[in-house]
Amino acid sequence: MSTRHYFILTALFCHLLLLAQNDQSPTDNQTFESWNALQIQYALTEKLSLGLEAQLRLKSVGDSYNMSFFEAQAQYELQPFLDLGVGYRNSDRLDDVGKKQGHEKYNRFFGFAQAKTTFNRFDFRFRVQHQVKTQRDVTNDSKDNNRWRYKFSSNYNIPNWELDPRLSFEFFMLDEFYSAEAYDKFRLSLGSKKKFSKTSSLSFKYLYEKEVGVIVPASYHILSLRFEYRIAKKEDQ
Repeated sequence: MSTRHYFILTALFCHLLLLAQNDQSPTDNQTFESWNALQIQYALTEKLSLGLEAQLRLKSVGDSYNMSFFEAQAQYELQPFLDLGVGYRNSDRLDDVGKKQGHEKYNRFFGFAQAKTTFNRFDFRFRVQHQVKTQRDVTNDSKDNNRWRYKFSSNYNIPNWELDPRLSFEFFMLDEFYSAEAYDKFRLSLGSKKKFSKTSSLSFKYLYEKEVGVIVPASYHILSLRFEYRIAKKEDQ
């Protein structure tokens, strides 16, 4: 597969997917957001790595503050083609819709399995993640939910070029492993990464997220910036 064919197929897939969703829901409620994050990574061993991330999310409609969270994650390479991981997220979200408004706090625990392979200059990954999200400090009508998430991602290594393209598709399922009724939103992303040194880099991407299966689906146009810092071991320095 050539680079040109790769991008043509990617663009066609995105276009058809968006058209299919638009045919189901002609009315749309759009929001623009920015996600800004700092991530620190450390490899305990050759196969086991730890990550910490702090993120602030801002939006264009209503109050600018939308959400912030702190996340910790561990990932283990079980086989050269398979990674396993677990993590925890502590988040704060502003609810500025309706009569009852205020900050909502959540705990989220998650685990995932990720298959990976390379082909020529392409890198392919497919991740299945299950997460359990619970609202803190609420006794009645808490907004708890469980989700399955399926994510396909790919990047292409362009010769003599630093900003290799990165693409991903992700689908979200409520409660069930697979059910047409449980499918409630999808997310597309396109971006790249700029490396400044062996230990620091900046990831940037555009994300499009949309709800499905509702009369007035919400859609989000998101600019994501994440500064990544890897703590180097002595032998890497």
